[in-house]
Amino acid sequence: MKKLIFLSGIFALLIFMNSCKKDKAFDLKELPGKEQVSATQRKRSCGMAEHTKKLLEDPSYRRFHEQKFERLRSMTSDRSACSTPVILPIAVHFQGVANPDINCLRQLAQSQIDVLNADYTGTNSDISTWNNSAATFFPGVSNGETCVKFCLATKNHPSGYGLSEGEPAVTVNKTTGDQDSNWAGYINIFVQANTGVLGYSPLGGAGNGDGVVIDANAFGTGAGCGSISPNAPYNLGRTLTHEMGHYLLLDHIWGGGCGQDDGVADTPDSEQSYYDCPSLGVSTCGSTDMHMNYMDYTNDECMYMFSAGQSGRMENYFNSSLQSVISNAANVCAEGGSGGGGTTPTCSDGIQNGSETGVDCGGPDCSPCNPTPTACDTPANVSVTANETSAEVSFDAVAGASAYEIKYNETGATTFTTLTTSATNATISGLQAATDYELSVRSICGAENSESSAAVNFTTNESTGGGTCGCDGLHLDLELTLDDWGSETTYELIDENEEVVADGGPFQNEANGTVVEDEFCLADGCYSFVVYDEYGDGICCFYGDGGFQLSDGSGDVLVASDGEFGEFEIIDFCVENGEFQFLELRKAARKPTLRKTKPVKNSSRSF
Repeated sequence: MKKLIFLSGIFALLIFMNSCKKDKAFDLKELPGKEQVSATQRKRSCGMAEHTKKLLEDPSYRRFHEQKFERLRSMTSDRSACSTPVILPIAVHFQGVANPDINCLRQLAQSQIDVLNADYTGTNSDISTWNNSAATFFPGVSNGETCVKFCLATKNHPSGYGLSEGEPAVTVNKTTGDQDSNWAGYINIFVQANTGVLGYSPLGGAGNGDGVVIDANAFGTGAGCGSISPNAPYNLGRTLTHEMGHYLLLDHIWGGGCGQDDGVADTPDSEQSYYDCPSLGVSTCGSTDMHMNYMDYTNDECMYMFSAGQSGRMENYFNSSLQSVISNAANVCAEGGSGGGGTTPTCSDGIQNGSETGVDCGGPDCSPCNPTPTACDTPANVSVTANETSAEVSFDAVAGASAYEIKYNETGATTFTTLTTSATNATISGLQAATDYELSVRSICGAENSESSAAVNFTTNESTGGGTCGCDGLHLDLELTLDDWGSETTYELIDENEEVVADGGPFQNEANGTVVEDEFCLADGCYSFVVYDEYGDGICCFYGDGGFQLSDGSGDVLVASDGEFGEFEIIDFCVENGEFQFLELRKAARKPTLRKTKPVKNSSRSF
């Protein structure tokens, strides 16, 4: 953003306090027909703003925070070629792990540090996507090659953590929380389960035992180690890349929206965060958005670069504010800072030592390292059978695949809805009648997922229309107006036996104002109509103006909602002699208990 290269501490605080509007931690509740969802099954979420805001409640920390920016202003913005990278020592602390496999955890930690080094120096394999295609959308902008090397420390460890000389600084169940002063002089990575967000970090770390927190389902790559298991679409190690950027004083790339700076001159304005895998070339604020940047919220496979300006900012930060960490590298890192162990290869201790080219493998003394896993095959014979508001998808099974990812959107849309299934068939619901869609499928196989299949185009059937014709009970018409986050919205109609008799969603994002229609023919009995919002902020009014209403076959509105609720809203009602009887509106985050009593008939209600 071409405004201010350096921000004042107070201005930066205002920026990041507004930049994580949908980054709150959330309690996961059990609802009817809904499984609990982990942080990695949701959109990318980051707790940096809330964490830093809490730290700033301490006046001494607030002064320290302001001094970061004062020191940064004294640094030159000119960058020279990187001849000797600055070495930053890392310690990884796994917390709450049952039956830990220490060798597996050490290898997982090293694999994550390898990702970090590749991403920061611009040597990641998918930087080719920037060089070959994305860069053309950003003339004059170069990808960042940060002059840094992260080292998994291997010597002179703090006492009391069960670590021997030459072993990597990987502790298991020895720390709690997000700070340990015994580990001052390191950048600490605290790996915790059930954080509610993928990760968090202070905006500008201190090196005083603080560090970065990463969710156990977003750390490292590959199959993981027991409960420490990276889950798609956050299984390529990029959550730590993102959070480490915060630790080195990078804000989210969208700053606070159009006209608000993230403190870096070569990152364009952006209205808000991006999720999933947006198309190249989408734009807001009058410029193309750099959603492939590590400081946005896209899936791991769709973020692959820092800008040169961001690299310069991080270099200035660690050189001005993390000298205690830099000076500790010579004391705790092996020569060259490669993160290895001793000078003699052992081929058996879970550490990369001496001439080993990998952990316990390679070189003249150990057996060859296993080759890089090859990707799964792409699913073949993808077919779609379209209905009015749904579609049945099927495809061939792929050997070695643990799951399959189905991506679909309206033809010509710039964002996709993603559905993950372990079966070779699935039902997509919540589609619009008489609408053109395209769909592709890929195999999920650890860190090496397949390419997506060729797009399959299909068109949903024409609507059969409403009306009471053919319905012997009560005919209800639903009109559900979406907000911008349609992928969070679903609905269910549940009968008095707690059976789901109709459902719909999730829907597409960026569809504020789109009206979803459905119709039901109901026999006498009691029912609950439930609209869910997966994120927990309803469908109105921060991200659009959603709502819903139920009407009878004549078009008279029986009950309506303004969409202002939390995780769900429930309309309890009964049908008696074919007529609608309102019971109750409920918004509490608990499993509904269906009523079976029949009250005096109420007129139309709106909330």
